[in-house]
Amino acid sequence: MPDHDSLLKRLWDKEAFEKNVYLVGKYADDQLGLPADKTLRIFIPDLHLLSAAGLERYPKGYGFNGNSPLPNGKPLFGTLLDVLEDIHDYDLPADNGSLEVFLLGDAFDLWREKKPEEKDAKDAYRRIRQDPALEKLIDRLDKLGIKQLTGNHDHWLPQSIPAGFSVPNIRKEWLAAGDRMLLTHGHEYDAIEMGLPDDIQAVAVWIWTNLKKKGKSVIGLFSDQAIKNIKMVLNLRQRGLRKDFYPTVEPDGAYSIDNADDIAAAGNKFSTYLDVSQFSKTQGNANDFDHVDYLHFGDQIVAAELNHPNDHSIHVIGHTHRARLLVDRIPPDRPFVTLDCGGWLGLCTVQIKGQRKTAQVPSAQIGIQHGNDIRLYQLGGVPYP
Repeated sequence: MPDHDSLLKRLWDKEAFEKNVYLVGKYADDQLGLPADKTLRIFIPDLHLLSAAGLERYPKGYGFNGNSPLPNGKPLFGTLLDVLEDIHDYDLPADNGSLEVFLLGDAFDLWREKKPEEKDAKDAYRRIRQDPALEKLIDRLDKLGIKQLTGNHDHWLPQSIPAGFSVPNIRKEWLAAGDRMLLTHGHEYDAIEMGLPDDIQAVAVWIWTNLKKKGKSVIGLFSDQAIKNIKMVLNLRQRGLRKDFYPTVEPDGAYSIDNADDIAAAGNKFSTYLDVSQFSKTQGNANDFDHVDYLHFGDQIVAAELNHPNDHSIHVIGHTHRARLLVDRIPPDRPFVTLDCGGWLGLCTVQIKGQRKTAQVPSAQIGIQHGNDIRLYQLGGVPYP
């Protein structure tokens, strides 16, 4: 059956991501109530694909990390597709399981590819879709039967695919795992993004070419000391300290895993998710979610779930480009998870195995769900000696 163990076995293969798999987050709880089916679900966040011509407008190197090489010389995203194809072609037929692959929106950066003089985004889509560095990757995704979300940067996508091209299964919102998981791009919770019409934002994005590839996000697991520091500030505030005094919420970096013992060690040494029920959702200066970058949108996602006609256990998003796993409690008393799957551009923090230091590496994250076990991985980084 395709599950976490079989996926890791594929990822750890020396022809794949050997010594270049990092745990960003892990949460397992039977109270999530997800079906015990034979389905392995893979969530691929923001790719922001641009054609070579589109990338020329960004001299500081903004763009998709998937063609960056691993130490074995193979490209990051192509190697992930190798793994998924092996699962699809060999593992599934052996046990009658299934694989679902979701793109979480902003796969095509049509905002930055579409020229102002173009009346629609069809030519922009065609340039990305037929780019020599991307065409085969997109073909391979199509063959996996991907389920795709629209994001803010590719909200035009359903109307932008010219005749003659395959049309993937595209929606603004997906349900998965017996409708217990709700998938959206995530910009729906972003007050800044939702404050202006998408078309106006697209014009502003086209003008702004001074984007850097090296946007950095600290991702990963939380040490005991990091958790103690958070609790200390929260306790001081409960004792009457000014309400606009906020804790520093910063993980220690994604944790290198090469085998099952490493996964167990990660759980023993670190908190593999962040309990956000301890933070203030009060409006105004006391709201931690408005003022602590790592927590952004977490309260709005919970509020959206409480107002939703269906009960979900997990909201899966991209958009923020910061991989994180937040766990809250909602009535009557059940866990609620925000699975923010990160992105494939910019840099992120990983811990170097066997050394007391970290490194900044190209972001390349995926979310995984099988049963009631949810995980986040960073693929590619700094191999240990």
